[in-house]
Amino acid sequence: MVFPRPTEQAVLIVNGMHYTDWESVMVRHALRDVPPYHCRFTCSEGLPLSKNFGVMQIKPGDVCSVTLAGQRAFYGNVETRQVYYDAHRHHIEIQCATNLETATASVISKTGEWKDKTFKQIGQDVLKKLGINMVFEGGSEPSYKFPRVSATPGESVHDFLDMLARSLSAETGVGISFTSNIDGDFVVIMGPNGGTDAVVEGDNIIIGREVIYNASMAGTTPVISQGPGNDEKHGADVSHAPFFSGNMEALGEIAPAVVVSELPTSDKNFLKGRATSENKWKADDRITVTVTVHGWLRPSGGLWYRDQNVIVTSPMLIMQNESLIAKSVMFTQDNTTGTRTTLELCNPLALGPLNPAIK
Repeated sequence: MVFPRPTEQAVLIVNGMHYTDWESVMVRHALRDVPPYHCRFTCSEGLPLSKNFGVMQIKPGDVCSVTLAGQRAFYGNVETRQVYYDAHRHHIEIQCATNLETATASVISKTGEWKDKTFKQIGQDVLKKLGINMVFEGGSEPSYKFPRVSATPGESVHDFLDMLARSLSAETGVGISFTSNIDGDFVVIMGPNGGTDAVVEGDNIIIGREVIYNASMAGTTPVISQGPGNDEKHGADVSHAPFFSGNMEALGEIAPAVVVSELPTSDKNFLKGRATSENKWKADDRITVTVTVHGWLRPSGGLWYRDQNVIVTSPMLIMQNESLIAKSVMFTQDNTTGTRTTLELCNPLALGPLNPAIK
Protein backbone atom coordinates (compact mmCIF):
# COMPACT_ATOMS: atom_id res chain seq x y z
CA MET A 1 0.00 0.00 0.00
CA VAL A 2 1.51 3.32 -1.04
CA PHE A 3 0.21 6.72 0.04
CA PRO A 4 2.29 9.62 -1.31
CA ARG A 5 1.36 12.15 1.37
CA PRO A 6 3.59 12.20 4.50
CA THR A 7 0.46 12.57 6.66
CA GLU A 8 -0.58 9.08 5.52
CA GLN A 9 2.68 7.20 6.04
CA ALA A 10 2.83 4.40 8.63
CA VAL A 11 6.23 2.96 9.55
CA LEU A 12 6.91 -0.10 11.70
CA ILE A 13 10.49 -0.16 13.03
CA VAL A 14 11.90 -3.48 14.29
CA ASN A 15 15.57 -4.14 15.01
CA GLY A 16 16.52 -0.91 13.27
CA MET A 17 14.73 -1.84 10.03
CA HIS A 18 11.90 0.30 8.64
CA TYR A 19 8.87 -1.42 7.09
CA THR A 20 6.39 0.72 5.15
CA ASP A 21 4.64 -1.31 2.44
CA TRP A 22 1.62 -2.57 4.38
CA GLU A 23 -1.77 -3.56 3.04
CA SER A 24 -3.50 -2.56 6.27
CA VAL A 25 -2.50 -0.70 9.42
CA MET A 26 -4.19 -0.43 12.83
CA VAL A 27 -2.84 1.31 15.95
CA ARG A 28 -5.10 1.66 18.99
CA HIS A 29 -4.60 3.69 22.19
CA ALA A 30 -7.15 2.99 24.93
CA LEU A 31 -7.98 3.61 28.57
CA ARG A 32 -8.88 0.64 30.79
CA ASP A 33 -7.90 -1.99 28.22
CA VAL A 34 -5.25 -4.69 28.33
CA PRO A 35 -3.05 -4.22 26.43
CA PRO A 36 -3.57 -0.44 26.49
CA TYR A 37 -1.66 0.17 23.24
CA HIS A 38 -1.98 -2.36 20.44
CA CYS A 39 -1.15 -2.41 16.74
CA ARG A 40 -1.59 -4.75 13.76
CA PHE A 41 0.09 -4.67 10.36
CA THR A 42 -0.73 -6.94 7.40
CA CYS A 43 0.94 -7.49 4.05
CA SER A 44 -0.43 -9.70 1.27
CA GLU A 45 1.30 -9.71 -2.10
CA GLY A 46 1.85 -12.11 -4.99
CA LEU A 47 5.63 -11.88 -4.75
CA PRO A 48 8.27 -14.52 -3.96
CA LEU A 49 8.81 -14.88 -0.25
CA SER A 50 12.51 -14.21 -0.61
CA LYS A 51 11.76 -10.59 -1.48
CA ASN A 52 10.07 -10.15 1.90
CA PHE A 53 12.72 -12.01 3.88
CA GLY A 54 13.25 -9.05 6.23
CA VAL A 55 9.59 -8.98 7.19
CA MET A 56 9.61 -12.72 7.76
CA GLN A 57 12.30 -12.26 10.43
CA ILE A 58 10.06 -10.17 12.69
CA LYS A 59 9.31 -12.40 15.67
CA PRO A 60 7.56 -12.24 19.07
CA GLY A 61 9.62 -10.50 21.71
CA ASP A 62 11.29 -8.04 19.33
CA VAL A 63 11.20 -4.43 20.47
CA CYS A 64 9.28 -2.30 17.97
CA SER A 65 8.08 1.24 17.46
CA VAL A 66 5.59 2.86 15.11
CA THR A 67 5.35 6.30 13.56
CA LEU A 68 2.20 7.66 11.95
CA ALA A 69 2.38 10.78 9.80
CA GLY A 70 5.96 11.20 11.00
CA GLN A 71 4.98 11.19 14.70
CA ARG A 72 5.72 8.53 17.29
CA ALA A 73 2.61 6.51 18.03
CA PHE A 74 3.79 3.29 19.68
CA TYR A 75 6.62 1.61 21.58
CA GLY A 76 6.36 -1.98 22.74
CA ASN A 77 7.01 -5.57 21.71
CA VAL A 78 5.99 -7.87 18.89
CA GLU A 79 3.47 -10.31 20.38
CA THR A 80 2.22 -12.32 17.39
CA ARG A 81 3.59 -13.23 13.96
CA GLN A 82 1.43 -15.08 11.46
CA VAL A 83 2.58 -16.16 7.99
CA TYR A 84 0.65 -17.96 5.27
CA TYR A 85 1.82 -18.74 1.74
CA ASP A 86 1.13 -20.93 -1.26
CA ALA A 87 2.35 -21.05 -4.86
CA HIS A 88 0.66 -17.78 -5.81
CA ARG A 89 0.54 -15.55 -2.73
CA HIS A 90 1.75 -14.92 0.79
CA HIS A 91 0.24 -13.15 3.77
CA ILE A 92 2.01 -11.73 6.82
CA GLU A 93 0.40 -10.31 9.96
CA ILE A 94 2.38 -8.68 12.76
CA GLN A 95 0.73 -7.72 16.07
CA CYS A 96 2.43 -5.67 18.79
CA ALA A 97 1.42 -4.63 22.31
CA THR A 98 2.52 -2.43 25.20
CA ASN A 99 2.59 -3.54 28.85
CA LEU A 100 0.86 -6.85 28.17
CA GLU A 101 3.13 -8.44 30.79
CA THR A 102 1.36 -6.52 33.57
CA ALA A 103 -1.66 -8.75 32.95
CA THR A 104 0.32 -11.99 32.68
CA ALA A 105 3.12 -11.55 35.25
CA SER A 106 2.43 -12.03 38.97
CA VAL A 107 3.34 -9.63 41.76
CA ILE A 108 6.82 -10.48 43.02
CA SER A 109 7.68 -9.43 46.57
CA LYS A 110 9.61 -10.92 49.48
CA THR A 111 6.74 -10.37 51.91
CA GLY A 112 3.79 -9.62 49.58
CA GLU A 113 2.88 -6.87 52.03
CA TRP A 114 3.20 -3.07 52.11
CA LYS A 115 2.60 -0.83 55.13
CA ASP A 116 2.07 2.96 55.16
CA LYS A 117 2.86 3.26 51.44
CA THR A 118 1.24 5.41 48.76
CA PHE A 119 -0.19 4.01 45.54
CA LYS A 120 2.84 5.31 43.64
CA GLN A 121 5.33 3.72 46.04
CA ILE A 122 3.60 0.34 45.84
CA GLY A 123 3.17 0.58 42.06
CA GLN A 124 6.79 1.47 41.40
CA ASP A 125 7.93 -1.39 43.61
CA VAL A 126 5.99 -4.06 41.70
CA LEU A 127 6.51 -2.55 38.22
CA LYS A 128 10.29 -2.22 38.53
CA LYS A 129 10.50 -6.03 38.56
CA LEU A 130 9.15 -5.87 34.99
CA GLY A 131 11.36 -2.97 33.97
CA ILE A 132 8.34 -0.67 33.53
CA ASN A 133 8.15 2.94 34.67
CA MET A 134 5.02 4.46 36.27
CA VAL A 135 3.88 7.99 35.39
CA PHE A 136 0.79 10.07 36.21
CA GLU A 137 -1.22 12.18 33.76
CA GLY A 138 -4.05 14.66 34.22
CA GLY A 139 -3.46 15.38 37.91
CA SER A 140 -1.31 14.80 40.97
CA GLU A 141 -0.55 11.35 42.30
CA PRO A 142 -2.70 10.18 45.25
CA SER A 143 -1.16 11.08 48.61
CA TYR A 144 -3.15 8.57 50.69
CA LYS A 145 -1.01 5.98 52.48
CA PHE A 146 -2.44 2.49 52.74
CA PRO A 147 -2.09 1.29 56.36
CA ARG A 148 -1.53 -2.25 55.13
CA VAL A 149 -2.16 -4.09 51.86
CA SER A 150 -1.23 -7.56 50.67
CA ALA A 151 -1.01 -9.20 47.26
CA THR A 152 -2.67 -12.56 46.77
CA PRO A 153 -0.11 -15.20 45.69
CA GLY A 154 -0.21 -15.45 41.90
CA GLU A 155 -2.18 -12.19 41.49
CA SER A 156 -1.26 -10.29 38.33
CA VAL A 157 0.41 -6.89 38.58
CA HIS A 158 -2.46 -5.22 36.73
CA ASP A 159 -5.17 -6.75 38.93
CA PHE A 160 -3.30 -5.86 42.11
CA LEU A 161 -2.82 -2.20 41.14
CA ASP A 162 -6.40 -1.98 39.86
CA MET A 163 -7.67 -3.27 43.20
CA LEU A 164 -5.75 -0.53 45.03
CA ALA A 165 -6.88 2.21 42.63
CA ARG A 166 -10.57 1.41 43.05
CA SER A 167 -10.71 2.91 46.52
CA LEU A 168 -8.84 6.16 45.83
CA SER A 169 -11.56 8.05 43.96
CA ALA A 170 -12.79 9.92 47.03
CA GLU A 171 -9.37 11.54 47.40
CA THR A 172 -8.62 12.23 43.75
CA GLY A 173 -12.11 13.21 42.58
CA VAL A 174 -11.72 11.13 39.41
CA GLY A 175 -12.17 7.55 38.31
CA ILE A 176 -8.55 6.37 38.16
CA SER A 177 -7.74 4.34 35.06
CA PHE A 178 -4.64 2.86 33.47
CA THR A 179 -3.16 3.13 29.99
CA SER A 180 0.25 3.53 28.32
CA ASN A 181 2.06 6.16 26.26
CA ILE A 182 4.47 6.38 23.31
CA ASP A 183 7.37 5.53 25.65
CA GLY A 184 5.78 2.30 26.87
CA ASP A 185 5.27 3.54 30.45
CA PHE A 186 2.51 2.38 32.79
CA VAL A 187 0.32 5.50 32.85
CA VAL A 188 -2.12 6.29 35.66
CA ILE A 189 -4.86 8.65 34.44
CA MET A 190 -5.94 11.13 37.11
CA GLY A 191 -8.16 13.30 34.91
CA PRO A 192 -8.71 14.64 31.37
CA ASN A 193 -5.53 15.46 29.49
CA GLY A 194 -4.47 16.39 25.97
CA GLY A 195 -6.51 19.50 25.21
CA THR A 196 -9.79 19.87 23.32
CA ASP A 197 -10.80 19.30 19.69
CA ALA A 198 -14.12 19.30 17.85
CA VAL A 199 -15.86 16.87 15.53
CA VAL A 200 -18.72 18.26 13.46
CA GLU A 201 -21.39 16.55 11.39
CA GLY A 202 -21.07 17.63 7.76
CA ASP A 203 -17.49 18.77 8.31
CA ASN A 204 -15.03 16.14 9.57
CA ILE A 205 -17.35 13.34 10.77
CA ILE A 206 -17.52 10.44 8.30
CA ILE A 207 -19.39 8.02 10.54
CA GLY A 208 -21.23 8.73 13.79
CA ARG A 209 -22.86 6.35 16.23
CA GLU A 210 -24.42 7.04 19.63
CA VAL A 211 -25.51 4.60 22.32
CA ILE A 212 -27.33 5.81 25.44
CA TYR A 213 -27.71 2.92 27.83
CA ASN A 214 -29.99 2.90 30.85
CA ALA A 215 -30.98 -0.66 31.50
CA SER A 216 -32.30 -1.71 34.90
CA MET A 217 -28.95 -1.31 36.56
CA ALA A 218 -28.42 -0.25 40.14
CA GLY A 219 -28.44 3.48 40.77
CA THR A 220 -26.80 3.38 44.20
CA THR A 221 -23.74 1.44 45.30
CA PRO A 222 -23.40 0.70 49.02
CA VAL A 223 -19.94 -0.67 49.84
CA ILE A 224 -19.39 -2.84 52.89
CA SER A 225 -16.26 -4.19 54.53
CA GLN A 226 -14.73 -5.47 57.74
CA GLY A 227 -11.37 -4.21 58.92
CA PRO A 228 -8.71 -5.87 61.08
CA GLY A 229 -8.69 -4.80 64.70
CA ASN A 230 -5.84 -3.15 66.59
CA ASP A 231 -5.17 -1.59 70.01
CA GLU A 232 -6.96 1.64 69.07
CA LYS A 233 -9.88 0.28 67.04
CA HIS A 234 -11.56 -3.07 67.62
CA GLY A 235 -14.84 -4.83 68.21
CA ALA A 236 -17.94 -3.44 66.52
CA ASP A 237 -16.00 -0.46 65.17
CA VAL A 238 -14.28 -2.71 62.66
CA SER A 239 -16.48 -5.82 62.49
CA HIS A 240 -19.56 -3.75 61.58
CA ALA A 241 -17.88 -1.28 59.25
CA PRO A 242 -20.18 1.47 58.01
CA PHE A 243 -20.75 1.88 54.30
CA PHE A 244 -21.23 4.77 51.95
CA SER A 245 -24.13 4.91 49.51
CA GLY A 246 -24.01 7.53 46.76
CA ASN A 247 -26.61 8.14 44.06
CA MET A 248 -25.48 8.24 40.46
CA GLU A 249 -26.70 10.99 38.22
CA ALA A 250 -29.19 8.70 36.58
CA LEU A 251 -32.38 9.07 34.59
CA GLY A 252 -34.33 7.68 37.52
CA GLU A 253 -34.01 6.06 40.93
CA ILE A 254 -33.10 2.39 40.68
CA ALA A 255 -32.52 -0.25 43.34
CA PRO A 256 -29.07 -0.37 44.98
CA ALA A 257 -26.38 -3.01 44.46
CA VAL A 258 -24.02 -3.83 47.32
CA VAL A 259 -20.30 -4.08 46.58
CA VAL A 260 -17.89 -5.77 48.98
CA SER A 261 -14.63 -3.85 49.30
CA GLU A 262 -11.65 -5.80 47.96
CA LEU A 263 -9.51 -4.38 50.78
CA PRO A 264 -10.41 -5.02 54.44
CA THR A 265 -11.04 -1.62 55.98
CA SER A 266 -13.36 0.27 58.30
CA ASP A 267 -12.46 3.72 56.94
CA LYS A 268 -15.65 5.49 55.80
CA ASN A 269 -13.86 7.66 53.25
CA PHE A 270 -12.05 4.65 51.84
CA LEU A 271 -15.36 2.85 51.33
CA LYS A 272 -16.77 6.03 49.84
CA GLY A 273 -13.94 6.04 47.33
CA ARG A 274 -14.79 2.49 46.30
CA ALA A 275 -18.44 3.45 45.82
CA THR A 276 -17.39 6.49 43.79
CA SER A 277 -15.29 4.34 41.45
CA GLU A 278 -18.16 1.91 40.88
CA ASN A 279 -20.56 4.74 40.09
CA LYS A 280 -18.12 6.33 37.65
CA TRP A 281 -17.72 3.08 35.71
CA LYS A 282 -21.49 2.86 35.37
CA ALA A 283 -21.63 6.50 34.26
CA ASP A 284 -18.95 5.70 31.69
CA ASP A 285 -21.18 3.07 30.10
CA ARG A 286 -24.31 5.21 29.96
CA ILE A 287 -23.28 7.30 26.95
CA THR A 288 -20.94 6.20 24.19
CA VAL A 289 -20.38 8.11 20.96
CA THR A 290 -18.21 6.56 18.25
CA VAL A 291 -16.98 8.96 15.58
CA THR A 292 -14.81 8.30 12.53
CA VAL A 293 -12.88 11.12 10.83
CA HIS A 294 -10.45 11.33 7.90
CA GLY A 295 -6.72 11.24 8.60
CA TRP A 296 -4.74 10.76 11.80
CA LEU A 297 -4.10 14.36 12.81
CA ARG A 298 -6.48 16.39 14.96
CA PRO A 299 -7.44 20.01 14.20
CA SER A 300 -5.24 21.36 17.03
CA GLY A 301 -2.20 19.48 15.70
CA GLY A 302 -0.59 16.14 16.39
CA LEU A 303 -2.20 12.74 16.59
CA TRP A 304 -5.60 12.35 18.24
CA TYR A 305 -5.03 11.68 21.93
CA ARG A 306 -6.69 9.24 24.32
CA ASP A 307 -8.14 11.02 27.37
CA GLN A 308 -8.55 14.33 25.54
CA ASN A 309 -11.79 16.34 25.44
CA VAL A 310 -13.79 16.11 22.22
CA ILE A 311 -16.72 18.42 21.52
CA VAL A 312 -19.35 16.65 19.41
CA THR A 313 -21.63 18.76 17.22
CA SER A 314 -24.20 16.65 15.42
CA PRO A 315 -27.97 17.30 15.04
CA MET A 316 -28.44 13.54 14.65
CA LEU A 317 -27.17 12.89 18.19
CA ILE A 318 -28.58 13.79 21.59
CA MET A 319 -25.07 14.73 22.68
CA GLN A 320 -25.27 17.94 20.62
CA ASN A 321 -22.42 20.37 21.38
CA GLU A 322 -21.36 18.23 24.33
CA SER A 323 -17.82 17.65 25.52
CA LEU A 324 -16.91 13.97 25.87
CA ILE A 325 -13.72 12.12 26.80
CA ALA A 326 -11.75 10.00 24.30
CA LYS A 327 -11.76 6.56 25.90
CA SER A 328 -9.93 5.09 22.91
CA VAL A 329 -8.38 6.28 19.65
CA MET A 330 -7.87 3.87 16.74
CA PHE A 331 -5.77 4.82 13.72
CA THR A 332 -6.40 2.72 10.59
CA GLN A 333 -5.37 2.56 6.96
CA ASP A 334 -6.16 0.22 4.07
CA ASN A 335 -6.82 0.25 0.34
CA THR A 336 -10.61 0.33 0.78
CA THR A 337 -11.28 3.05 3.35
CA GLY A 338 -8.02 5.02 3.22
CA THR A 339 -6.60 6.76 6.31
CA ARG A 340 -8.99 7.21 9.23
CA THR A 341 -9.23 7.73 12.98
CA THR A 342 -12.05 6.24 15.05
CA LEU A 343 -12.76 7.91 18.40
CA GLU A 344 -14.62 6.09 21.16
CA LEU A 345 -16.02 8.87 23.34
CA CYS A 346 -17.50 8.37 26.78
CA ASN A 347 -19.52 10.35 29.29
CA PRO A 348 -17.27 12.80 31.20
CA LEU A 349 -19.15 11.77 34.36
CA ALA A 350 -16.92 8.72 34.21
CA LEU A 351 -14.20 11.01 35.53
CA GLY A 352 -16.65 12.47 38.00
CA PRO A 353 -17.06 15.65 40.05
CA LEU A 354 -14.85 16.41 43.00
CA ASN A 355 -15.50 14.40 46.13
CA PRO A 356 -14.44 14.84 49.77
CA ALA A 357 -10.78 13.97 50.27
CA ILE A 358 -9.60 10.99 52.27
CA LYS A 359 -8.24 12.24 55.58
